[in-house]
Amino acid sequence: MKTTNLIAVDLGASSGRLISGQFDGKQIKLKEQFRFSNNPVELNGSLYWDYLKIFQEIKYGLSIAMKDLSRLDGMSVDTWGVDYGLLTKKGELLFAPHSYRDPRTNGYKQNMADRISNPELFRRTGNQPAKINTNLQLFADIQRYPFVKDQVERVLLMPNLVNYFFSGVQENEFTIASTTGLLNADTRDWDATTLDRLEVPQHWLGKLTTGGHVSGPILSTISAELQLNPDMQVISGVGHDTASALLALPISQQDRQHVAFISCGTWSIIGRQTSKTIISDEAYQAGLTNEGCFDGSNRLLQNLTGLWIIQELQKEWSYKGEVVSFSKMVVEAEASESSNAYIDPNAEVFTAPGEMEEKINSFLKNTQQPLPKNRGQLIRIVVESLALSYKQVIDNLERITNKPIEAIHMFGGGIQNEMLVRLTADFTGKTVITGPVEASVMGNIVSQLQVLGKLSAEATQTVMNNSFTVKRIVPSTPKDLAGKYASFKEAVKSAKAVTIS
Repeated sequence: MKTTNLIAVDLGASSGRLISGQFDGKQIKLKEQFRFSNNPVELNGSLYWDYLKIFQEIKYGLSIAMKDLSRLDGMSVDTWGVDYGLLTKKGELLFAPHSYRDPRTNGYKQNMADRISNPELFRRTGNQPAKINTNLQLFADIQRYPFVKDQVERVLLMPNLVNYFFSGVQENEFTIASTTGLLNADTRDWDATTLDRLEVPQHWLGKLTTGGHVSGPILSTISAELQLNPDMQVISGVGHDTASALLALPISQQDRQHVAFISCGTWSIIGRQTSKTIISDEAYQAGLTNEGCFDGSNRLLQNLTGLWIIQELQKEWSYKGEVVSFSKMVVEAEASESSNAYIDPNAEVFTAPGEMEEKINSFLKNTQQPLPKNRGQLIRIVVESLALSYKQVIDNLERITNKPIEAIHMFGGGIQNEMLVRLTADFTGKTVITGPVEASVMGNIVSQLQVLGKLSAEATQTVMNNSFTVKRIVPSTPKDLAGKYASFKEAVKSAKAVTIS
């Protein structure tokens, strides 16, 4: 079989990568071609994505990949969820896309809830209401700038916006659209009632595509500029990075609903695949949300603020003149005794950047827990709290779906933190299977191969087993796990009763 050369454009909330996937019919070989920073830009109190930089960096990366591989058969983009660009009738961006951490939604949360209550929004869409969601972002834009109703022709979610830059095709893909809080929980298409209540014109969102397809050849102006082969295709693959990662798991289609997954990075995303959306009161009260898979099935999950807290601590200490590597942080945490003090990683106070150490200490004081004696103990508090929060979500997933979870697949950069992986196995009592680190990239390549008809869903497990190795971590029983878990849940409960800043 002739080798197929594909490019995964994997955009994260701090960096972007172009990674090539070469498929020879038996395995996929990944190679990083180019990496660039992708931090939101703060301007006059607002946070924007630098879309011009993103476009230029991707072009540069494509030129590097072309020189390396001589031919590129296709490219596809996956990103984080919820963010978007507003296009005019002339196909131009009206504003730079806002980051989900932009504060403009703060004044509109209650106004939106008055139009559609949080419980009803969950029942209608399957998504937990949150201030980062597309539905609230769009509602805030319309309230702030009523003229957008006359100016906007299309809303494109981030991966689809970038695909549009390279193909000229305007369309939104199912997995990324499932993060918006604008899809109907039953039909999994745009929910007319929610859109009407929020005054969002339905034509803005266009026709939804599921299962991927070829958008078309890369724009001739770009292929000429970069000296690419003109028949290179822009592919609408799996747009959401977590949905992309699930495609890369080396498990059969039949086994997918018997395991849980943890996407471990800046965010921690814990969930399991289900055949349909779960919109029970139990699921709503547990904070679970529903998002889509590439084949149209469902992911029941919860988003937690994950290694973001560790990343912020590292940045904070570097500003003070001490560069502490992630590996050194793990060594210091391993060498420190557990203080049996815990934070709620999902508390709103930890979602904003800056002063993270102070915020952790404030949380502990307000919940009447002992403060860390040293830096290693502080890091251990965060890591243990993350692992215990994973346990809580896993317990909820088993209870609400009434199906046992046989194992946990962990993937993403966070699996390089061996302490977190081991504690996750120990605290949940489940065997943890790690890999690949580049799961979203691998899934992006898989989705392109499936769209091009070069790889079937049934053959994917074999190809994944040929393409990377996994590790299995068997759980041990830590001392006083029940006491630790009870203390963690009490800390979470106590924090909700006080104001922590």
